[in-house]
Amino acid sequence: MRPIGGGEPPVTIAYRPRRMVKLAAAMLNWQMAVDAGPAPKFPLWAVYGVSDFDSAGRPVGERASDYETALARILSGHGRTDRPGIPVHKLSTNLGWHVTAAECAAALRSFNEGVAAGRDAAVFGKKLIPFLRAAAAEDGFEVH
Repeated sequence: MRPIGGGEPPVTIAYRPRRMVKLAAAMLNWQMAVDAGPAPKFPLWAVYGVSDFDSAGRPVGERASDYETALARILSGHGRTDRPGIPVHKLSTNLGWHVTAAECAAALRSFNEGVAAGRDAAVFGKKLIPFLRAAAAEDGFEVH
């Protein structure tokens, strides 16, 4: 996970898949994450006339910028729920999901409520909550 904002130096955190699954489950349990339904489908390249991707991974084609806009909208979208928190599908795959600052702030509110209620926060380790705080103050983070 890496921040989108221009923090200096950029702080990234990485978890192995099993650890990430446990963190996502704990975040659901604490209502920091929400089930927003299945992950949205990415736009089809052909619909936008995208024929290939360059060496930097950017689409090539007549409406490549339209494709990038549609993809960014999907990657940042909150999913099929109005409940606050981080959509769990954004934590479940490394496809470049954008966890927004508002989603991070909602997760932190739930975390703070849990701590105030006396819940044991050890499951989150020492890095995740400071990372979420920094991401909430900036533009969120991306999951890669």
